[in-house]
Amino acid sequence: MRRVFLVLSAIILIFGLYIAFMNTGNSIAVNVLYSNLLDAQTSAGWVEEGGFFVKQFNLAIYTLAFLFGGIFVGGGIVYMFWHAAKDKLKAYQRELEKTSISGTNNASRVEVLEAKIKTLEKAFNTVIDERTQLEVQIKTLNAELDNLNKG
Repeated sequence: MRRVFLVLSAIILIFGLYIAFMNTGNSIAVNVLYSNLLDAQTSAGWVEEGGFFVKQFNLAIYTLAFLFGGIFVGGGIVYMFWHAAKDKLKAYQRELEKTSISGTNNASRVEVLEAKIKTLEKAFNTVIDERTQLEVQIKTLNAELDNLNKG
């Protein structure tokens, strides 16, 4: 799609330059203002015609002015959209960095929690072993008490 627009814009540019070149000897009358707004200024090349101030321009200059004006306006619009897209890209990259940093923090938190769980499991197993040993000692002491009471 980009290539189509690029080729189309090149063709339009070449056509505009061709029209300007072919009409270098012709002039065009451009209506600028209503004549009742200002006094006629014929000394500056303005002519009052049918209620308008009219200025005669060379058609080639007129065509080139519109052609280059269109190029600058189009460039400005493209720059505006390009700049907005660049800002959105920067915001997305910042968000992505925040997400990756929080993901790294979450991963390290998970590792710390897993280490704590392993420590607690070892402590729990140690307590169970001690309890088992104490139960054995209590049974042994109860058996000795029973032997002393019988004897």
